[in-house]
Amino acid sequence: MAQIILVAHGFLAVEMKNSLEMIFGENDRFHPIAFEKQDGLESLEEKLKATLDRNNEPTLIMADLFCGTPYNASCSIALKEEQEIQVISGMSLPLVLEAASLIETESINEIACKMKELAGQTVQCFTGELIEEEEEL
Repeated sequence: MAQIILVAHGFLAVEMKNSLEMIFGENDRFHPIAFEKQDGLESLEEKLKATLDRNNEPTLIMADLFCGTPYNASCSIALKEEQEIQVISGMSLPLVLEAASLIETESINEIACKMKELAGQTVQCFTGELIEEEEEL
């Protein structure tokens, strides 16, 4: 079994899980952590450690921004802990949904690689060409 921790500035991670559950239903494999104004690097590391301690499973941590405090705290914890932990940045709803669809069948390493592959495909610009492509389908 594996788990995914969502960590982001403000309450983005909490709302990301709410959105995931709105689409896919309840999911106990995802654990959101809010990085609030009063938090610092150390308090965020404590929140991450507490979540990891509750579920000693291979863990993928999805952070919002590369080199932001949630990402840095996650990397710091990953270096200190003995359990298997992967950390990625760029958390978005399409990636969270994809991770949810893979969590039961793939390892956290495979999920992390898949997230990196898919990240560039999740941003699309609306153009008339997209309408033409859909009409062809």
